[in-house]
Amino acid sequence: MSLDYQQALVIGGSSGVGRELSLNLAKKGVHTIVAARGAAGLAQLAGEAANIETVAIDASRDGAAGELLATHKPDLLVLAGGQRPKIAAVHEMGWEDFSATWNSDTKMAFEFTKAALTLPLAEGATIVSFSSGAALAGSPLSGGYAGAKRMQHFLVNYGQREADRLGLGLNFLSIIPKQLIAGTDIGKEASAAYAASAGIDVEKFMGQWDTPLTAELAGAHLVDLLDQPQEAKQAGARAFAITGAGAEAMA
Repeated sequence: MSLDYQQALVIGGSSGVGRELSLNLAKKGVHTIVAARGAAGLAQLAGEAANIETVAIDASRDGAAGELLATHKPDLLVLAGGQRPKIAAVHEMGWEDFSATWNSDTKMAFEFTKAALTLPLAEGATIVSFSSGAALAGSPLSGGYAGAKRMQHFLVNYGQREADRLGLGLNFLSIIPKQLIAGTDIGKEASAAYAASAGIDVEKFMGQWDTPLTAELAGAHLVDLLDQPQEAKQAGARAFAITGAGAEAMA
């Protein structure tokens, strides 16, 4: 089955969930532009599916959001990239470490939301923003990460409010993984740190979830969410929690 989208732009798609999602979209027949900083990861990805185009860029730099949207005019925008936070206790960080995610993930969410509204993207376009379960419960070993991801989630609501007020017909969605994503670099580092803090081994810490959440599963769950009629997206929930078992709408 093909998705309703013609052109996707995935920010941060050279690794992890963004990479798996990009491959899934391309296999569904969607022309997928992947923007990321990692040239090596992009080169490898480009050789894996015919429908993938890559752009090496720091999407958090000033003006990058407007340039990318104006050039590629996606009807699906996915914000999956961001800063890998320093994993340490709050008193072991400086302010630059603590605030790094705000200046990357949250800044990108702000800039792309603003660009989508002011360009604007075409009616019916969908903007998907990956937040984090840390936005719901906090994350004491990653500095300002939890607050930054909470603000990213809020920006989805702000963007939808303005799109509705202006009659733009845009759909903003927030995706919140409620488990650490197994096998990713940040998942490995965070699980090791939290396991050590709790005095248990990593296997036991990750065993708190019956079904592991992998990047492959997260990408597949999101494609399933996107593979709905346009009317359902416009009238449905704006936030979805993802676990290894699947995705569910959040109140």
